[in-house]
Amino acid sequence: MLDTWVRKSVAILAATMFVCALMVPSKAGAIEVKKMMGGGESAPSGGGGGGGAPAAKNPMNKAQQQALSDAVSNDSEQYVDQESEKKSSGGAYVDLEHAKPHIFPSASGVTVKLEATAYGAKGKKTGQQKSLVFKYKPKGSGYALDGEPTWEDVKPEK
Repeated sequence: MLDTWVRKSVAILAATMFVCALMVPSKAGAIEVKKMMGGGESAPSGGGGGGGAPAAKNPMNKAQQQALSDAVSNDSEQYVDQESEKKSSGGAYVDLEHAKPHIFPSASGVTVKLEATAYGAKGKKTGQQKSLVFKYKPKGSGYALDGEPTWEDVKPEK
């Protein structure tokens, strides 16, 4: 009973973290800081547009963010449970309970990557990061999973 309660609490926590991540701007623009300081228009922009455009706004409205959060929470629950079981038995696992969501909207749907640390047997960090990747297509007022989720190794940043 306690195990079920913990799993549901973790799923709720993951969904809450996911919604919070959606509400944070995708990029903090140094150009915006320059604009506030009066230097935005003459500052070069990487896009070749010649001006200091503000950082892109989140293309998803609050209802879409909540629908996506609900979909990811429901679809990831079995994977969180599987990795939790592996952890409990002392096997290698990915710590999905503390995963960082990365959201990639596109014209045809949304890709969500839950990035987490990988652990070897007996809970030793492997030094690797893995992502559980979900692809969604809009369906009515929500999102439907587009194929089975896949695992990816995360390449270290240079």
